[in-house]
Amino acid sequence: MKQMEHNSDVSKFWRLAETVNVIQAALLIIGVEPQSIEHNVEILRPEQRPQDYIAARNAIVSAIENGVLQGSIKRREIPSDLRVVPSNRDRDLGPDYSISSVSVLSLIHWLDERGFETEAFKLPANAPLGFRDPSHSRYSPKLMAVVDAWESFDSELHEPGTPKQRIMKWLRAHADKYGLIDDRGNFLENVIEELAKVANWKTKGGASRSKQD
Repeated sequence: MKQMEHNSDVSKFWRLAETVNVIQAALLIIGVEPQSIEHNVEILRPEQRPQDYIAARNAIVSAIENGVLQGSIKRREIPSDLRVVPSNRDRDLGPDYSISSVSVLSLIHWLDERGFETEAFKLPANAPLGFRDPSHSRYSPKLMAVVDAWESFDSELHEPGTPKQRIMKWLRAHADKYGLIDDRGNFLENVIEELAKVANWKTKGGASRSKQD
């Protein structure tokens, strides 16, 4: 993993934030404490900006726009007193990075996937596996349904049915959590059956025993 250079003055409390704005995120990634510069960094001349700031900012914006990072890009608004001028009504003033936001957890996983580690955005030592984390950019409810159904299976429980049938029953009981119900409130039976096939280890069929292998 590539350790990026960082400033020891960066506050550790940024890790407690749920979201940060794009300017803060870019500065923190390159190791600059945002509190001292975030309000004017965008109006500085290129040679006055911290090295790598623009590259980090543009990478974050691109990732948000492509759905890789959880966040939103907001546009600058024309003041209400200027909107009365017809030529101003449809003007695009461009993005406002000070009010555009990004999820910190999403940012941490994004950096980790690309082999970068920063002082402000470190993956916690006890962080859950990526596929289990709902904030992960590639989180899949159906993948979690398969894993949870498989792990929930109790081979000591004397319950009728094959493993596949019991897994399908479990998936129906937890269908709402994993998005296995349609708009009318009906189970997505085809999806449930396919997920059960993936989780099922006993694919040869035959009569079910009191204890499943």
